[in-house]
Order: sequence, then structure tokens, then C-alpha cells
Amino acid sequence: MQNMISLFQTRTRVWLLFVALAALLFSENVAASDSMSPVELIKSRNERVEAILEAAGDSVDAETKEQLKDIINSFIDFRELSKLALGKYWDQRTEKEREDFVNVFQQLIRNSSVKKLEVYKADRIVYEEPEINGSKAKVTTFAYKKRKEVEVVYKMHKVNGEWKVYDMEIDGMSTVRNYRDSFYKQIAKSSYAEMYNKLEKRLKDS
Repeated sequence: MQNMISLFQTRTRVWLLFVALAALLFSENVAASDSMSPVELIKSRNERVEAILEAAGDSVDAETKEQLKDIINSFIDFRELSKLALGKYWDQRTEKEREDFVNVFQQLIRNSSVKKLEVYKADRIVYEEPEINGSKAKVTTFAYKKRKEVEVVYKMHKVNGEWKVYDMEIDGMSTVRNYRDSFYKQIAKSSYAEMYNKLEKRLKDS
């Protein structure tokens, strides 16, 4: 009986070590645990990004950028973001068209997410108490760099028990609203197909 308990404890320690290593290797599943509050999720992500950037110094190579893409975008609900960005045109698409759009849009956002890393190099980040209403939440943060202040608001909802970001506002500028305005203008000027083709081209050129 004592041997069985010892074996169980050993296996438990090994499992805990695996979980800790997985977190250090940027496992999305560990970071997105439902036991963490919306603020804890955002803070954990930001701290991981800060640690990587600090280690990288002034030079961020391609491998590091891929790691950053995974971390920065790990909590984003890309399907919901795509749906909101397309607005009324989402309902007009077939499921295949929706899947194709989400795939291209997701890759574009992932690529663009590492182009402006200054917000993660702040001297200090203040996290306000989250506003939670059922399955939705809003987390407001303030990043300070020297005398400059940047407000970042994360709009989140629960997906399969986990908090996911579906929109982000930087100094009042909504990601969803900006993309929606752009998509609406392009579709009105030409067509959805033309707009989608341009997105694909942007992705190939990026």
C-alpha cells in the first residue's frame, strides 16, 4: 500500500513538472485555464511576452516572433472576431466561405500582432478590476512608457468554459470596428470576392 502511495506521489510530481514545463513552453491550454480570471489571463500573457522581449533584447528573430504570435493570439476567438468584423456580410456567406475567411483573417492578425510590440515594453502596466456580466467580461489596462499612457481594453466572452478575446480597443480604437469599416467600404466598392482576394494577396505578400 505504501509503495502504491509513493508511486502515485512520484507520478503526480512528474505530471506537475510536465505542466510547469508546458507553461514555460507557452502552452495555450495551461494559460487559458478556466481557474484564471480574465485579468489573470491577460496579465499572464503580457508577462510572458515581456519576458521574451527582455531576453531577446533589441533583436527579435523569426523563431521568437513565432513564439510571440502564439502567446499574443492564444486567447483570441478568431471566429467571433471574424463574424463581428464582417457584420451583415457574415450571414450572407456559406460555411466554406466563413471558414476560408477566418483562416486568412487569423493569419493576417497573427502576422500584424508582432509589428507593434512597444505596448509590451511598457515601464508599468495597470490592470483594473474586470467588468463581468455573465459570460462576458471587459478588462481595461493602462500601459505607461515614460510619460506616455496607452489604454488597452479587452472585450472577452466564455467559449467552452474559457475566456476568449473577441475585440480589443487601443486608445478607443476598436479592432472590430476598424476592420468592419474597411471591409464594408471594399465590398460596397466592388464585391465580397474582390475584398477576400485582396486579403489573400496581403497574406501572401506579408
